[in-house]
Amino acid sequence: MQNSYLLLALISMCCYGLGDLVFKFAARKGIPSHRFLILQTVFFLPSALFLGWITDSLHFGMPYIFGMCAGVTLYFALLYFSISLSTGDVSVVAPVFRSSFVLSGILALLFLNESLSLNKIFAFALLVVAAFLLLSNLSFRSNQVAEIKTDKSYFRSLTIATVLLGITGFIYKLGAIAGGNSISIVTGQATVFFTLAYSASYYKDKKIIFLWKYLYLGFAASLFLFLALYFLLEALKSGPATTVVTISQMGFVVTAILGIFIFKEKISLRKVLGLVCSIVAMVLLAA
Repeated sequence: MQNSYLLLALISMCCYGLGDLVFKFAARKGIPSHRFLILQTVFFLPSALFLGWITDSLHFGMPYIFGMCAGVTLYFALLYFSISLSTGDVSVVAPVFRSSFVLSGILALLFLNESLSLNKIFAFALLVVAAFLLLSNLSFRSNQVAEIKTDKSYFRSLTIATVLLGITGFIYKLGAIAGGNSISIVTGQATVFFTLAYSASYYKDKKIIFLWKYLYLGFAASLFLFLALYFLLEALKSGPATTVVTISQMGFVVTAILGIFIFKEKISLRKVLGLVCSIVAMVLLAA
């Protein structure tokens, strides 16, 4: 089917949005970010290995190596994302975090010589405006030094997470065009992610603390992220990164809307305008 990568990117977008929502549930329950990440690896790595085994599609070549590189950047991206969610609204944090596609697109344009159409230019401009509108919802809660430092720390964590996710999206494209299959990239990422998650948790707590009662959240997060990544990589095989990564990372539209209804987050004019700009940008990219 012509332009089938658009449908795959949209499915990936929905899965990413639901995955971000699970992260917010975990943050609201007070689960430390490093402990929540190890809950995901329990399902993510075994699922990737099992799927690669039964389909005989797991190969240790360049795509696998690119997957390992993505595992490093994604781990720290999700770690800082979890930290920022502990103090921020998911309807603000998720859109800014997923705006990482701007960096992914710029890298693809610079190093992969992808085309830049008028639609893409307008779409990127709208998404920058959307990020600005959503960031404008961040405000200092008081003039006390301690709380100002908290806000600065929150913004720093969110910035680091966003930049790392943008680099991850570009690495996915490199892996997709390296001639391998999606499972090899996913497994390479899962292997490194698993190692980092458990090593960091042991370093911080001096032991592995496994929160069994929150295992269901780890399963939900890993399921949505696994599906999101798989469909993203499939779309990248035939679609340009500037379009595919951008659409897939717009899962924040799903997250922001659900965050308003589920968590009763405040609706402001800036937030609504930011989401509208995001949706219009998606339409331009799919046109």
